[in-house]
Amino acid sequence: MTSKPVLPVLLFAALFVVSAAAHPLGNFSVNQYSRLEPGRSQIKLRQVLDMAEIPTFQESPSIDTDKDGKLSQDEINAYAQRLTQQYSANLILTVNGQSVPVKAVSTNAAISAGAGDLPILQIKWDMIADILVSGEVNRVVFKNNNYAERAGWNEIVVNRANGASIFDSTAYGNGLSDELVNYPQESLMAPLAERTASFSYSFGSIPENARPLANRDGKVSAPVQRDKLAELIAVPEITLSVALLGLLFAVALGAMHAMSPGHGKTVVGAYLVGSKGTTKHAIFLGLTVTITHTLGVFALGLITLFASNYVLPERIMPFLGFVSGLLVFFIGISLFKDRLFAFMGWKKVVLDHHHDHDGDDGVPHSHDGVTHTHGGSTHSHALPDEITWRNLLALGISGGLLPCPTALVLMLAAISRGRVGYGLILTIAFSVGLAATLTIIGLIFLNIRNFFGRTALSNNRLFKILPVFSAFVIAFVGAVICYNSVA
Repeated sequence: MTSKPVLPVLLFAALFVVSAAAHPLGNFSVNQYSRLEPGRSQIKLRQVLDMAEIPTFQESPSIDTDKDGKLSQDEINAYAQRLTQQYSANLILTVNGQSVPVKAVSTNAAISAGAGDLPILQIKWDMIADILVSGEVNRVVFKNNNYAERAGWNEIVVNRANGASIFDSTAYGNGLSDELVNYPQESLMAPLAERTASFSYSFGSIPENARPLANRDGKVSAPVQRDKLAELIAVPEITLSVALLGLLFAVALGAMHAMSPGHGKTVVGAYLVGSKGTTKHAIFLGLTVTITHTLGVFALGLITLFASNYVLPERIMPFLGFVSGLLVFFIGISLFKDRLFAFMGWKKVVLDHHHDHDGDDGVPHSHDGVTHTHGGSTHSHALPDEITWRNLLALGISGGLLPCPTALVLMLAAISRGRVGYGLILTIAFSVGLAATLTIIGLIFLNIRNFFGRTALSNNRLFKILPVFSAFVIAFVGAVICYNSVA
C-alpha cells in the first residue's frame, strides 16, 4: 500500500475545529479485522478495514474522482472495488503448505464523520478461498500484509463453523471489537497486533494431545450458529427449483421460529381456551399476525437502510416490544375482570326466550344449567361470550408487532445482494410459517377445550375457573413483555 506525505495532512487537519468524536485508536490509525471459517471445500474470510481521519484524508484524492471536494457514495464504492484486488492479494493463505488465492465475493464501503468533520472510511469484504484437501487433518497459515507500515488495531478470529473441529490455533475463537465497531476502552493504549495466525482443523475427532480452539477468556470456543434463513438469499443462482425449495424452507423456518420462546403461543392458547372461539377466529388471528409481522419487518428494514442516522433500529425494538406487551396486558386484564365477574355470578345476563322459560313456580329457568335466580336477581355463572373481532385484531397485532431479527437480516441481505423481490417473498413465506403454527396451536387449544367441555368435567368448578386463570396468564405475559422491554 502506498503512503502519502503526512505533514500537509497535519497542517490541513489542524485548521478544523473538532465537531465530532475522534477515532478511538487515534487519527493516524489504520485498523483491520480478519475472521476465518474453514470448510470442506472453501475457507470463508471476513475482512474489515477501518481508516481513521488522516489515512482517509490521504486517500481522498483517489476517492474524489470528479474533484468536487465531496466523497459521494458512488465514488466510495468505486474506490473500494479498485482497492479490492490489491487488498486480497496481500492476504497470504496457505493450506497444508500450498498457497491458496483469496477472492472477494462482496464489498461494502461507508463513510462516517470523525474529528473536525473529517471522514472515516470503513470497507467490509466477504471473501473465499477454494481449497482441495485430502487429509483428515489440515493446517492453515494466514498472514495479513496490508498496511504493514501503519499503526492501528489488527485482530484475527477463527470461527468454528460447517462442522469443523479447530485445534492448535494461535488465534482465538472470539473477537473484542465487534468487527471494529466497538473498541474496548481498556485495550486502546495497547491495541491488538494480530497479523498472523495458524491453526489445524478436521471434520472428525481431534488428535489426543491437541489443544481445542479457545476464546480469549480461556474457555473452549463453541460452534458458530448459522442464520439459515439469511443463507437462503446467498445461493449462487436462483432457479425455479431453488426458489420453490427456498419458499418451503422459509415456511418451515418460520414454523420452527414460532415454537421458540416469546412468540405468543401462550397468549394465543390462553385467549382461545377461555373464550367461545371458533376455527374462523383462530384463522383470523393467524392472518393478522402474518400481515403485521411482515409489515413490521419491511418498515424496520427501511428504517435501517434510510433513517438509521436519525432513528436507531435497536432503539425501536424495545419500544415496539413495550407497545406489544401493553396491548396484551390490556386485553388480559379486561378479560380477567369479565371472566371473574361471570364466575362469581356478578354479571347480569339477558335471558333468551329460545333457551329460557318460566317454571311452574314462575321462576325463570335455563337449559344451560348455570343461569338461575337468587332473591329475585337472575344471573349466570356461564362464561361470557366476550370474544370480539376487535380483541382478536389487537391480539394479532401485538403478536406480530415486534419484527424478529432473523427476518430483518434476511431482508437486508436480499437488498445488499440486489435480490429484493426474492427477499420479500421469502420474508412473507417466513411470516406465513410463523402465523400458521400459531393458528394450529390455537386450533389445538380449541379442540382440547371443546373435548373437555363435552365431558363430565365441564360441570367441575375447577374447569369453570379455567377461563379466569387463562385471562390472568394473558395479563401476566403482557406485564412480563413490558418489563423486559423497559429493562
